[in-house]
Amino acid sequence: MVVRCLLVCEGSSDTALATHVQRLLVEYGYPQPEFTTATSGRQLVDKIRNGLGNIIRYSLLFVHRDSDRDGPDARYGEISRAIEEATFSEPWIGIVPVHMTEAWLLLDEVAIRDVVGNPNGRAQLNLPSPVEAERMADPKTTLQSFLLTAGDVQGRRRRKLEQRFPRIRNQLLENLPVGGPLEQLPSWVRFRDDTIAALQQLRTNL
Repeated sequence: MVVRCLLVCEGSSDTALATHVQRLLVEYGYPQPEFTTATSGRQLVDKIRNGLGNIIRYSLLFVHRDSDRDGPDARYGEISRAIEEATFSEPWIGIVPVHMTEAWLLLDEVAIRDVVGNPNGRAQLNLPSPVEAERMADPKTTLQSFLLTAGDVQGRRRRKLEQRFPRIRNQLLENLPVGGPLEQLPSWVRFRDDTIAALQQLRTNL
């Protein structure tokens, strides 16, 4: 069975999440998923409608929204209402990091050192535990600080590293290692388990 998936993201910087959705689909029995991402639209329902607005009939809809200060339950409710308004009736899965997607990027020291080109650096990073990562109000700023510390550069090289933050952040997200500390994040576990449940529903509906 060919699974056609649409991933609706808050912004273009989050489309790297598609890599992880595809990995889950392959792992759970769908080796060649067809994938489209969508980011255009001011309101969530507009993003969903814009993504759905072509001739392809999607089997699954993934919707990414950072929980921010409203919390994950509010975000899941918002996603559910937007999907209903967009009249999508197939299974859907929310991807709702707490508080921001950057919280998922704070846990792997090797990945952080590698992405700034200093894999053998000795500067202490003191990364948070999974529980601490999801309690941070501003994980984006924290991630920037860790990257600068890991880079261990000064002057012009430090400024260049600061300017590269969006690209480095995307690399980290795309290469986010599945397993390990990530499996201790409730937001990741919910995304994974909801994906598995949606795939089971697809099989039941065949």
